[in-house]
Amino acid sequence: MYPESISDQSRWCFSLFFTLCSLLPMAQADTTVDSTKTTIPADPNSASFATELGNASLRSMRDFAMPPGARAPKTRLSGMLTLESPRFNGGFRIWADYYNRELSVGAMLHELPNISFQFSQQGSDLLPLAEGVQRSSHPYWELILQPGKVWSDPSDQGWSLASIPFSLQERAGNCTHNGVLTWRMNNEGGASQASYQFSSETCGYFQFDGWGTAPALFTAGTVEAKAQFRRLYEHRGNRLPVRPLDQLAEDYPGVDAKNLATADGIAKKDTTVLGMVVNGVHYRSDCFTRAGPYPYCDALAIPTYSVAKSLFAAVATLRMQHVYPQLSQQTISSLLPECDSEHWRGVTIENTLDMATGNYVSAVAGDDEASEEHENFIFADTHREKLTFACNYFQRQTTPATQFVYHTSDTYVLGAALQAFLNKHEPKADLYRSVLATSLWRKLELSPLLDDSKRTYDEASHSFTGYGLTVEADDLVRLADWLANHGGHIAGQAQLDKAMLSASLQRDPTDIGLTAGSEALRYNNGFWAFNAADSLGCPTPLWVPFMSGVSGITVAMFPNGVIYYYISDGYVFRWQSGREAAHQITPLCDSAPAL
Repeated sequence: MYPESISDQSRWCFSLFFTLCSLLPMAQADTTVDSTKTTIPADPNSASFATELGNASLRSMRDFAMPPGARAPKTRLSGMLTLESPRFNGGFRIWADYYNRELSVGAMLHELPNISFQFSQQGSDLLPLAEGVQRSSHPYWELILQPGKVWSDPSDQGWSLASIPFSLQERAGNCTHNGVLTWRMNNEGGASQASYQFSSETCGYFQFDGWGTAPALFTAGTVEAKAQFRRLYEHRGNRLPVRPLDQLAEDYPGVDAKNLATADGIAKKDTTVLGMVVNGVHYRSDCFTRAGPYPYCDALAIPTYSVAKSLFAAVATLRMQHVYPQLSQQTISSLLPECDSEHWRGVTIENTLDMATGNYVSAVAGDDEASEEHENFIFADTHREKLTFACNYFQRQTTPATQFVYHTSDTYVLGAALQAFLNKHEPKADLYRSVLATSLWRKLELSPLLDDSKRTYDEASHSFTGYGLTVEADDLVRLADWLANHGGHIAGQAQLDKAMLSASLQRDPTDIGLTAGSEALRYNNGFWAFNAADSLGCPTPLWVPFMSGVSGITVAMFPNGVIYYYISDGYVFRWQSGREAAHQITPLCDSAPAL
């Protein structure tokens, strides 16, 4: 999982998915681009827009959005849309391909999965019923469809123009490429060519622009979607209020909002979105693409990568520990026959969550995670392949709970053990859907993107646990706020084990976790923490808990209640600018929240 074009220093950062790199300069990878250029049609509302778009070069993303002052749709449409043989027949331009996917995947890389989905319309809202990540038979791509818009097309009476967020996600990983899909339709079942364009991603190792058209078959029909629309509007109503990121400096004078992230060396071209939550307001940037701002920033599909180690593995453990107080000290070998070997005996659930199993090849930061064998584990398709490696490859080197060594495979073992424990008490329960999606996420009115996790392609259909969640930006910041500022409570009731949550957020001096690659870094219960005292001039230690994901994702939860995040893919993990902004809003040195 480590491209050769990344320097050794960057490789180390990439493998650990964390922020010790905030102290180090980062190398930038070379990219390539083809030279294909064609003429862009001038009028996106012309009758031939869909056909012209497929033959054009990259267009501005605003051309795919409902234009200001657009007419309300004259019809209320619902039915099935099917795209026949969709592929990037307009153009395909690679910017980065560290694994040489162009060669290894071949022609199928240019072809989209089969697309057929029901949708319903309510006013100007168009809702695909197949929301979230859709598994497919395609050897590389899965699909994500999000709610979009429909409006009257002034060029043709009786026709409506529809547009929805449309993303591709790699089958075995979490890389996500964001685009938009648009088409015309009428009440008689007529449909135009469908057009699509991809011009952004959160993926460090494979980046491209792709666009094209495909014949679209629209079958009009009644689609019952009252419950889905009700959920859509409830979710929108529960999102935090959003203000432009630039307004942060107006509301909190002295904050350098314009230089957030960029001051840390995070290039705009590598940035998906960034923001800060202050006093319940979400100050957010545009969602950047190579073709201008993404038109559906609220609904942008964002991969979490190893942020899932916190939001899935850790929160599931804390939830189950709240319900079953004996959970954390259960041993892995007692729950998983596959791990019933000498080097797993005595290793507990909590040890595994801490990345402190005592099993490894090298304690040098990043060596194990960067190995070819571990890379094969990441991209393996089946539960058996993943668990066989995770249980057997690393051997006992030291006593559990004494040495931090980062292994995504350990988090996979943890997920399998949690599922095995759950099966003993609730035989039909699924770890992700039962413990998190139904019990917590739905009550928090999070987006349908979080209804499920990425899973193996076999009968086991086992969740990845340590990576594979997809979120909206609002989901991410509300979950961080829920953990850090609301103690994991819902309607006044605790949902997570209080002691473990306090330790996770560095609020229990008797349980601080292990040093993780530097004296300034700790890891405890699936959460990182960074000592920001020196960088802010504080006289005593200031431990800031944060979540981190590969490519360049940080979600920092400051003790004054401020949340700072950025989503990027340039392998830069610095966030000094976020620390300084949070400190400017409310001085951090004396902040000491308690759960």
